[in-house]
Amino acid sequence: MPRYGTARSAASIAEVLSRPDWQDDVAEGLPPEHADDIPMEMLGLITGLPSGAVQIPWDGPKIWIIEHRAHAPGHAALLIEQSRVLVAGDMLSDILMPFLDLHAATPIEDYLAALQLFTGLEDRVDVVIPGHGSVGGIGALRARIDLDRAYVETLRDGGVFDDPRVGPEAPLYWLPDVHDGQVQRLASRG
Repeated sequence: MPRYGTARSAASIAEVLSRPDWQDDVAEGLPPEHADDIPMEMLGLITGLPSGAVQIPWDGPKIWIIEHRAHAPGHAALLIEQSRVLVAGDMLSDILMPFLDLHAATPIEDYLAALQLFTGLEDRVDVVIPGHGSVGGIGALRARIDLDRAYVETLRDGGVFDDPRVGPEAPLYWLPDVHDGQVQRLASRG
């Protein structure tokens, strides 16, 4: 069974893999205690879907591709229509705050647009599965969209954060550092 990726994500990964020091670059973005445990040789083993593909091409249940620009180039969520399940990828976590694509031209707007896409799915989703954190049942999609939107809007507006994922009680010790890095990088962009 192929491991599919959007056309944009496949192109982005190919660009990363073309650099001689790509493993060091990728490891920089990983928590240090896990960097050595991640099999880097698996990173490029995806089959890029045609540009604009909206469904997984297979004989299984209908799975819609919800591509957006929020977390990374070509990032996507998957909607398993029959089961009413949204597999959110690296978004809508209950333990991680939004990780924006800080290389994008408009990271804040991109993230808010993706959250708006998810809002449009509310009547089609009973279960949300993030790439990190816990599975959420009915009502979790709206709650996670609201929490992520509040975080991103506070980043945009320069307000005071009231998010348990980045404060002194953050579920992972390194999250406040990632949060501070996002704040600094966005501030340096103007």
